Amino acid sequence: MPTRTPTICLQLLQLYFPTRAARFPSRCSVIAARQSSNDASLPTKSITFFPSPTDQGAAKVLNSQALARLPTSSVLRSLFLGAFFSSSLLFTPGFALLKKVANSPSSIWNPDKNPLLRAVVKPLIYDQFCAGINRSEIQARIAQIKSLGFSGVILCYGKEIQVEKSNPQCQSVDLAATGGGDQELEWWKRGNLETLDMLGHGDYLGIKMTGCGKSITNDLLQGKAAPPSFTAAMDAIVQRAISQNCRIWIDSEQQAVQPTIDRWTIDLMRKHNRGGGQAVIYNTIQAYLKTARAKLEHQLQLAHAEGWTLAIKLVRGAYIDTDLRARIHDTKAATDAAYDAMVHDLLHGTGIRGVPTGPGFPSMQLFLAGHNAHSVARASALVRTLHARGTLRTLPEFGQLQGMADQLGCELLQEGEDAVVARASPGASAMPVPRVYKCLTWGSIRECMQYLVRRAVENRGATGAVKDGMPALARELRRRGVDALMGRRRRGRGRRMSG
Repeated sequence: MPTRTPTICLQLLQLYFPTRAARFPSRCSVIAARQSSNDASLPTKSITFFPSPTDQGAAKVLNSQALARLPTSSVLRSLFLGAFFSSSLLFTPGFALLKKVANSPSSIWNPDKNPLLRAVVKPLIYDQFCAGINRSEIQARIAQIKSLGFSGVILCYGKEIQVEKSNPQCQSVDLAATGGGDQELEWWKRGNLETLDMLGHGDYLGIKMTGCGKSITNDLLQGKAAPPSFTAAMDAIVQRAISQNCRIWIDSEQQAVQPTIDRWTIDLMRKHNRGGGQAVIYNTIQAYLKTARAKLEHQLQLAHAEGWTLAIKLVRGAYIDTDLRARIHDTKAATDAAYDAMVHDLLHGTGIRGVPTGPGFPSMQLFLAGHNAHSVARASALVRTLHARGTLRTLPEFGQLQGMADQLGCELLQEGEDAVVARASPGASAMPVPRVYKCLTWGSIRECMQYLVRRAVENRGATGAVKDGMPALARELRRRGVDALMGRRRRGRGRRMSG
């Protein structure tokens, strides 16, 4: 049986020194064949984080000026984790270990109690994907992200309840181990108010309804109306968000609870998304579900008929490991097509049944939370084209998860900076500047581990795409090394954009 170290070293050798890697053609061919075979067995629906070869025609080549804004620590972690997710030998035992850290009741496996485990997990994994454990860590991370040029952040608390795939229709959750539903709801409310206190003008608060505790999760599972205690807690959170000029994402969750989440969120939008076409509450639609387009059309029809503003965060999907397979598109290509078609129609203001088209298209807010370079490049190009024609009906915002698709986010930032420079040219028309955000989860390491496990599942499904993104990062790291040796000043710090 081959050892793990030579495999991963050869993968990194191919990235940094491709001519030297060519001296080992037989070994590299075996690695490639093994990886290709392994990819074929993976789920067909997953989030794509970096451009694949078929994406290159639509996506711009990632340039060094865009990547230069990234901190070296982020580049190093991305390369390491990319090699980890690309290695069939490393991923399987590593993922099993990650799940044990997430789920084991033993204090030995709890990184919040075991300092040795914490010393490995926090700097290598937690710091790549999460905001921090306490206020000082979180605010420092947010300041760093904004200094790179991002418009803001989406900050989420990591707690949620997972419903087992083997029992997606369960009708109750045991409350015996808790202090009661009202106490859990109060903790959740305080946690979200505390999260808002760490946000600035224009930022987002990300909310998971199952974070309210097991009593609310029972209500979601059983399709009940929102209890008055939950409505009062949400009203307090919304009023605080409005006072700080922040907005609220209601995250998608597993399909066992999602229909009720949609109903409760629509009620919140009816109540709070009124006046001047501005929205406070955003619902989430997962494009990998076969019902996604019908759900979008239904919600836009309701908003148009009742006079409130629909706000949607459009994603591909994050619960493939637990959602019912029959409800998900049969192929990844079908998911990609569904996502791109919804974006196309919303930007054009056409193709949505039951609402006016063209200039009469209902006012709405759209956030494209995506890591697929092809989809993001198409959307960005379409925004520019329709804006130039005067036919853009919805101006989207863009966002990626912290630690994922960093190259893609930097490329969008570079487009925005280029647009700002172009505006200053005599006779130039004003082009829209994309607003780009990073989404971060905060909490203790243990509280965030289920979130991190889901991220690992999604990355594993995009192994080939992760490998495609690594050469650009490797070139950037190599360039920084050469600059350091030559005594050249580091370039490419981000700048804040207006517009």
